[in-house]
Amino acid sequence: MIKNMVKVFALAAALSSPALAADCGEPPLDIPQVPSGETATPEQMRQAREAVISYSDKVDTWLTCMDNRSTRLAQYMTREQRARLTEDLNQVHLDRQSLQRTLNVEIRAYRNARRNS
Repeated sequence: MIKNMVKVFALAAALSSPALAADCGEPPLDIPQVPSGETATPEQMRQAREAVISYSDKVDTWLTCMDNRSTRLAQYMTREQRARLTEDLNQVHLDRQSLQRTLNVEIRAYRNARRNS
């Protein structure tokens, strides 16, 4: 029982430590909007592409940081906490992939609209 309490306090201290909290911060929240490819201007499509690439780079940086952080903290986490963290990290990655797929769909729609006009 005392061992478990020590682990809980160590984990709480590690997770609330300003140094560790500052390591990664929150996941990138500035998810860019992707315009409709059928009506977008070339400049809007270029800006959307650059925004998605920038966002993807931020997500990569954040996921790498979180992977490193979780490696350091794994010994203090329960199985459930590790599973939840893995689910959360996977969801950020899946959301990013969905955004990238949306951009690709709209780029194709943009190209088709330009060919047909």
